[in-house]
Amino acid sequence: MKQQLTQEEIQFIDNYLKNSGVEYIDTRSEVVDHVASEIENRFIENNTSDFYEEFKMYMIQHKKALLKNIHKYRWALDKRILKQVVKNLFHQKVLAFQTLFLVISITLLNTSLIDQVDFKAIHIVIAGSVVFLSLIYPFFWFRKQKISVINRSAVLCYFINYLVFDLVLKIVDDYIFTYSISLVIITWFNISFAFTQVNYFKFYKDKFLLS
Repeated sequence: MKQQLTQEEIQFIDNYLKNSGVEYIDTRSEVVDHVASEIENRFIENNTSDFYEEFKMYMIQHKKALLKNIHKYRWALDKRILKQVVKNLFHQKVLAFQTLFLVISITLLNTSLIDQVDFKAIHIVIAGSVVFLSLIYPFFWFRKQKISVINRSAVLCYFINYLVFDLVLKIVDDYIFTYSISLVIITWFNISFAFTQVNYFKFYKDKFLLS
């Protein structure tokens, strides 16, 4: 039977990586899981259960490469959250909020108020709100803790918003219709993104007992 590391040994790895400059807790968690798995495999290969000796030997052999390739773990986190954003597009809560926004949009399209609507301003407010949620809110929730994927995904979300809206400006034919459709689509993405971010906030808060 494969010997698993104790909670104290896992915490030891986490502290070691933190002291080695791996500041972001989500990235560090990925590396801890990888190192822990490697140590457990070394127990079998070397027929031993001496954690500290195996950990020391593993770090002598792999620490430099491990820290050099830390971006691979960050990219794995980025891909995971983006996949979840796509999956959450069809989550009941996301669809409920999107339906509400769609109803409001259709109502405006059928009233004289549509001529007074500044679609560009609405888009800026929506995109800005999502970025605020992703960058500012975690600062108050996690305080001094650093979570890399949440910050990077917020920047990516803003970049996607910028590209889509810039594309609409270039190919727009019917101002009201095109802006309305593009706003509905990008808002759907933003709602899913915000929903995913909140779930990640909760996940990391519970996993790392953050306050």
